[in-house]
Amino acid sequence: MKIIAIAASAALVLTPGVSVAQKSGAKPDFTLDPNYGEVALETGFTPDPWTKSILAGGSVPAAAVQSGCEGSVSAAPDLQLTFEAGEFDLTIRALASEDTTLLVNTPSGEWLCDDDNGGGVNPKVLIPDPTSGRYDIWLGTYGDDMVQSTLEISELGGSDGTDDGAPNTELEPNFGSVTLQTGFTPDPHEKAILAGGSIPAASAKSGCEGKVSAAADYQVFFEPGDLDLTFLVEASEDTTLLINAPNGRWYCDDDSGGGVNPKVLITNPQVGRYDVWVGTYGDDMVQSTLKVSELD
Repeated sequence: MKIIAIAASAALVLTPGVSVAQKSGAKPDFTLDPNYGEVALETGFTPDPWTKSILAGGSVPAAAVQSGCEGSVSAAPDLQLTFEAGEFDLTIRALASEDTTLLVNTPSGEWLCDDDNGGGVNPKVLIPDPTSGRYDIWLGTYGDDMVQSTLEISELGGSDGTDDGAPNTELEPNFGSVTLQTGFTPDPHEKAILAGGSIPAASAKSGCEGKVSAAADYQVFFEPGDLDLTFLVEASEDTTLLINAPNGRWYCDDDSGGGVNPKVLITNPQVGRYDVWVGTYGDDMVQSTLKVSELD
C-alpha cells in the first residue's frame, strides 16, 4: 500500500497544472486555472462524447462547497468547459477502473455532484436544458491515491464503459421517454433528436443502415388501439431509423419517408416499450425530428 501511495504522489507532482497547494479547510475554487486546460464546445459537437484523460483526486473535500457531495478533489478545477447550449441535455461523466466522484459548478453558480449514477462506480451528472456559459469540472476519489480516468462530455448520454459494439436496450435513452396511448394528441408527437453515433445499426439486425449510438435515442411506451403506429424522421441530411419493439423484433429503414427521410410502419402494434435510434451515414451528428403518429 505504501508503494502505491508513493507512486500516486509522484504522478501528482509530475502532472502539469495539478494544484498541490491545498491547505486544510480549503474549498474547490473555480477562480484557479484548471489542471487540464479548457475546451469550448457548442451544441452538435463531434465527436460525441468529447473525452479527456484526467488524473482524478486531491485533498479538498467536495462537501466543502455542497453538503452531501462525495470524495476529495483538487483545489483547482480539472477542466473548464465553455458551452454553447442548444435544445439538448448535457451529460458529464467519468469512467475509471476505481471509484471516482464528480463535482460541477454551472454558469449560474449551482453546484452539482454525483457518485455512481454513471454505471458501476462511475459518476454522471445530467443537466437538463443547460444554459450557455462556463462549467467548471472536478473529478474526485475516496482515498489519497490519484486515479487515472476519462472525462466524457456528451449531448447523447455518453457511453457506460461497457459498450460491446451493438445497440443496447438496457441503457438509459439519450433524449428521454414518453408514454402515449391510442388517440394521443397532438398527432404526430415530435421529439428533437441529434442523430448518429459510432455503432453500425447492422449489428442489431443484418441489412440495417447507418450508425447509431449505443443507447436508444428515445423510448416510447405505447398503449395501442385499432390503428397502426408510424415512426418517421425528418432532417436536412440522410438519416436512418432503427426500432426495437416490445416483442424484441427489430425494424429499420432508410428512405421510405420521402427523400432521404426514414419511416417505419408497425401494423397491429403491441402494448409496451419501443426503443428508437436515429442514425446517420457519416461521423457527423445531424439535427433531426422524430415523429410518432397513428394518422400518417
